[in-house]
Amino acid sequence: MKRSLIFIKDISEMYAGKAHLYKVYPPAEYLLNEGNSALTDYVVASVPMLPAHEPRVYLYPADDQGRLLDWTDIMVFRGTSDIDAAVRQWAETPAQSLVAKESA
Repeated sequence: MKRSLIFIKDISEMYAGKAHLYKVYPPAEYLLNEGNSALTDYVVASVPMLPAHEPRVYLYPADDQGRLLDWTDIMVFRGTSDIDAAVRQWAETPAQSLVAKESA
């Protein structure tokens, strides 16, 4: 199943760099620890200001205010700082169980 994402707001003031909050359906899975995962209805797409690093867009699990639920990223898009393109690409990727992938 593909995801649908709705832009909620720009939350760049909360982080060092550019950051956007999205509502996601179906909920996004993220790892809590080995063998355990959780679901979130919101993700933060972030382009941090990292000196001497290639541009990257990180997706993190978040609450409805944009506060991160975990610092373990859901996905990283290397070589781009285009949040919209990264989020569109992620939305087109079929959702898979992370726990199933880890144990395979």
